[in-house]
Amino acid sequence: MGIGSKSKYLKSQFEVDDKIMKKTTSQIIKDVKVKKTSRFISGVLNSLAKMLYFKPCSVDFIRRVEPNDYKNEPLIIVANHSSRFDYAFVQGAMRKRQINFVSAEEEFHRTKFKTVFKLGQVIPKKSFVPDTNAIRGMTRIIRNAKNGCVGIFPCGLSTVGGAQQPSVSGTGKMLKHFGVRVLAVRISGAYLVCPKFDLKERYGHVEVELFELFSPEQLKEMSADEIERKVDEAIFVDDYEWNATRQNSYKRKDGKFAENMEQILYKCPKCNTEMQMEGRGDKIVCKHCGNGAILDDKYNLKPIGESVIPRNPREWYDWERREMRKEVKSPDFVMEEHVVLSVQPKYGYVKKNLVAYPVGDGMLRMDKKGLTYNGTRDGKPWQVFIPSDLLYTTIMNVDGSFFSTYTSGEFLMFTPDSPSSVRWNMAIEEIYRVNGGKWQNFPWFNYDKQGF
Repeated sequence: MGIGSKSKYLKSQFEVDDKIMKKTTSQIIKDVKVKKTSRFISGVLNSLAKMLYFKPCSVDFIRRVEPNDYKNEPLIIVANHSSRFDYAFVQGAMRKRQINFVSAEEEFHRTKFKTVFKLGQVIPKKSFVPDTNAIRGMTRIIRNAKNGCVGIFPCGLSTVGGAQQPSVSGTGKMLKHFGVRVLAVRISGAYLVCPKFDLKERYGHVEVELFELFSPEQLKEMSADEIERKVDEAIFVDDYEWNATRQNSYKRKDGKFAENMEQILYKCPKCNTEMQMEGRGDKIVCKHCGNGAILDDKYNLKPIGESVIPRNPREWYDWERREMRKEVKSPDFVMEEHVVLSVQPKYGYVKKNLVAYPVGDGMLRMDKKGLTYNGTRDGKPWQVFIPSDLLYTTIMNVDGSFFSTYTSGEFLMFTPDSPSSVRWNMAIEEIYRVNGGKWQNFPWFNYDKQGF
């Protein structure tokens, strides 16, 4: 059911505890002047991580360098981003080093993170748009605090398909701007613990490797593009491929390893029908033709009968991207669907594990020119258009059931009627790339590959 002008719950969802707030929540977040994380808080958070994550995940730390050797200089830590636990893995790799992490600003609007972000002195950054406020926050730590250390995830988003995504454009320029030593953390197996298509963890083996990536002298000599390319090469991880030979098992008590997998694998490899895949229990099956597979606890896909199935979910995901690339090259490509529109309140914080609150519904359309929403907002007609050259990817904060973006500084979230968020994401990315946008895929990604 759509959300129209007579929705009964919109008013209650936007009530705030403090009616006399003068500043908007966005302004409060923007005005916070982060300080170096305290040694005590850093120690407490690290101890909690050991108890909650390291033992259940059977984490192995492989330190090619010793963090203590860098205690008397400022640092930037770069890491691949595969799961909700990655902050803990990076902190664990760096032992007791105090780290100020950079995190998506939209997460600062959620009640569940308000206290921990404040204690951890986390730096807010609007996802996939230029944000000078984030640079100011990083400057306070790297330039103004004694031996400050900032942790970033250059891809800007926990991976959707199981492998690291390209760094956000400008990563190389930013590292060159600060010019301090850069260490890297490469995390393997974390996506298999927290896959994007399911909120329930599957505990199993994780490896966390720490090494030095750039010295200040190297950053000075290299171009921004060279730096960015080396970052991508250094922290690229394909968790499905990583576990193909290791065959580590991941534990989910109910055995529902394929639950909600249609959020990521939306296209049938046999009949090419879309939005008819269904992930239930340990199986993903096409409701149109019956093609399907069993996903075991090692993330192997085992075809059911004579089914046509890729070797692993990552190969399936990459095949969908190549298919999407072909579609968006058509001059009359259009994607359109009914969606629910949600936003974050101007005052107060989002509760109940939500990211935003519903405010309307309407039709979402994507073509070569850009993304258009035409529907309602707060019971009134409302439309917004985002040109394709300003939109190169989308945000998937929690799982693959919705996607989000920023426009004019505001966070907009769209929930399609069908499990098509990843399809929208791929269409937006490939339209941007085909149109010659700067944020291209890895140079080693083969769009011309035939089959899986």
